[in-house]
Amino acid sequence: MQVGPHGSQRTTRMDLWKGAAAALLLVALTFYSRGHVGASSFLAPTATRRLSPATPSLVNSGCCRFAPHYQGVDWQDPKVREDFMANVLSVERRFFAAPDVAFDRDSGMTYDGTSLNLTTGGLQSDGLRVFSAASKEALHLSLLAIALQPPQDVDEERRELLPLVYSMDEALEILEKKVSSMEDFDRRFPACGGFLPWFCSRGISNGSCKGLNETFTFIEPKVDSASVLSVPALDNGQMAWAAVALVQVLQKRSSESSRISTLAQRWENRLKRMRATAVNLFYDGPGTGTVRAIATIKNASVDAANNSTNAYNAENYVLWDPFEGEMVVLFIDLMGNWSNYTDPQAEKDKIWNIKAQHVDPVLYNESNNTYVIQEGFWFSAHEQWKTLQLPYLQIPLVHHLFRNGEMARLTFSVVKNLNGLMASVNAPTGFHCDSASGAYCSALGIQSLAEQPILTDHVLTPYGAFPAILIEPAAGLAWYQHMLRMPRAQTALGSIESFLQNGTSVAAMVTWDAKVTSVVAMLGGTGDLVRARMETEGVMDTFVQRVESMYADVFQKPLAQTMKKGESMSARIAELPALPLPADQAMPSEPYHYAMCGCASP
Repeated sequence: MQVGPHGSQRTTRMDLWKGAAAALLLVALTFYSRGHVGASSFLAPTATRRLSPATPSLVNSGCCRFAPHYQGVDWQDPKVREDFMANVLSVERRFFAAPDVAFDRDSGMTYDGTSLNLTTGGLQSDGLRVFSAASKEALHLSLLAIALQPPQDVDEERRELLPLVYSMDEALEILEKKVSSMEDFDRRFPACGGFLPWFCSRGISNGSCKGLNETFTFIEPKVDSASVLSVPALDNGQMAWAAVALVQVLQKRSSESSRISTLAQRWENRLKRMRATAVNLFYDGPGTGTVRAIATIKNASVDAANNSTNAYNAENYVLWDPFEGEMVVLFIDLMGNWSNYTDPQAEKDKIWNIKAQHVDPVLYNESNNTYVIQEGFWFSAHEQWKTLQLPYLQIPLVHHLFRNGEMARLTFSVVKNLNGLMASVNAPTGFHCDSASGAYCSALGIQSLAEQPILTDHVLTPYGAFPAILIEPAAGLAWYQHMLRMPRAQTALGSIESFLQNGTSVAAMVTWDAKVTSVVAMLGGTGDLVRARMETEGVMDTFVQRVESMYADVFQKPLAQTMKKGESMSARIAELPALPLPADQAMPSEPYHYAMCGCASP
């Protein structure tokens, strides 16, 4: 079984930072007034924070609904994009940089997200989801790694944005708490091998995850009713590669201070631990060629590094998909310890041979143009997560193929007059989706490009733009801005989870998956950082060979039929038409404005 899942006025950089910091402080004070949060260095602005000029409404009136100010701009202009992203980050930071909102101030570990007040757009009392998973940690670690990059290593368009993510002190403090939590968890649950099950971010009390009003102990597994400890491979593959990116940055800066040097070593030890245990935990065993989707643990006290039989595939789910599940396969292949196997290469080759059987081409035809696409599971944007973290787009064949996918995704929404893009996401209030409870919409995508049935195209989400933002920022940001113009799509904590096509309902919550994927994409992802580490480890060529071979066997011939004779893949990519922008159309009228997002008309 496959498991996949403008205004004309300007202001100074410091003025904009003051406005953003004040808004973030307002969020923090909301919690402080409840007795949850005191003063913290996480919330303190730093003297070095600088922002590019941005729309004054955000600064002058506390406006968080700034998207209409960017209607009709030239998205090809790098300064416009930088200005827009500066505004986005200044508001999204109210989520991802806020302790006890996005992560726990004691453990440093993420929360899944929080519910919002449907009337005000502000934090919902008792709405905090105080549990999380390795996939959320992957996004947090990726964001921290990006923030810690030396400015000279970042392209000019994004360099001015880095100070809006985390300051050095903020990032190091979070990472120190987070690594302490992970070290402690590993000591108590060595069977997880340094990886993470779903967990309670503050501990457990009376069988439930502790809330903010309860004393923090340590992170604990969030187990099911049968108390079975299990470790999801897909999420942990994402986290493992985020750790690779983080270690690359910390080691590069380790000479700057003993604090960074010590932290670099501790995170390197976390990475070494995962490398030592990944095969024992997630590989189904000699001759199988399959990777477990979920590793079920027999005995939590048995060290995964020393035992290959303590984890097993209880439900016979395997990861052979070419989507985000591929990340753990690559980690096992390139970074794992295969010393217990007599012929590791044969085992690895078999994994990829099985995976190749599940890579299929499909054609997308529109306006006399034919695009060769990789068939999706649902063709949800979520399935492109691997391009966010690994250097896939640096392989010309893969870049061409994935760009075709975004051409299809964006063109479909234009042709169908959709007010946005689709990706697996929590359902808007009152809308029943495909999960057992109806609260989660998995099957969101394009039916003609999907393996599985698509149940609706009525649910849209801003993070559906993240793959396009990575591949062609002008188009991706235009679509992201377009969706932020929808009723109640912008909140005091940034973008909303999802909304209905007709604008009548939203999912009143904010989560890591549906927010920070877009932020990481705007900042360029971690592909360059991972590539640097791969090159140091001597596995970059193997990465290219594995991925390119899998795709070339299936797509080289159909792609060649769309190219001129003798034309290189790079030359072909350069000649491809620009990704389509959303139609400049009126959006559904607001049922009402959020009280916390009062904005002057653009």
